[in-house]
Amino acid sequence: MIGQHLLVLLTLFLTSVIRPEAHEFHMSRTTVNYDTEERAIQISTSIFIDDLELSLKELGHDSLLICTRKEKENAEHYIHTYLKENLVIQADGKDLAFTFLGKEQSDDLSAVWCYLEAYDVGSFNTLSITNTILTAQFEDQKNITMVQVDKERIAHLLFTVDNTAETVEK
Repeated sequence: MIGQHLLVLLTLFLTSVIRPEAHEFHMSRTTVNYDTEERAIQISTSIFIDDLELSLKELGHDSLLICTRKEKENAEHYIHTYLKENLVIQADGKDLAFTFLGKEQSDDLSAVWCYLEAYDVGSFNTLSITNTILTAQFEDQKNITMVQVDKERIAHLLFTVDNTAETVEK
């Protein structure tokens, strides 16, 4: 009997460590940085894995098992495609094409950090951002986006279901 209780407690502990509790809010964090020396726009975005999995599942990409040892081979392709459609950035009205550099799991195991970069971006005056990450799935979705030039903040934006696009001056 004690052995069974110990096994149940151990199982509960391990599943809470391995699989974080579901969260009660829906949020992503994105940093958009223009590096003038490299002439590149660098993006890092953090999205809750379970929410991203749900979004991709609704698009027909089921059981990707993002950031696990059993992750599907094409998971990064689907994540990149999703981000291209839901995080659109224009410099002076010109669409920028981003290369998917990779991803990594957050320290608390609940989110995935995705890294993208647009190369050979010349000088510009305005940056227009449309951020619809997870807004089709969650009415309370908040997408916090910091815009930087050479790692100095020039704008802090909040995107929601009702506010998905903003333009900032450099």
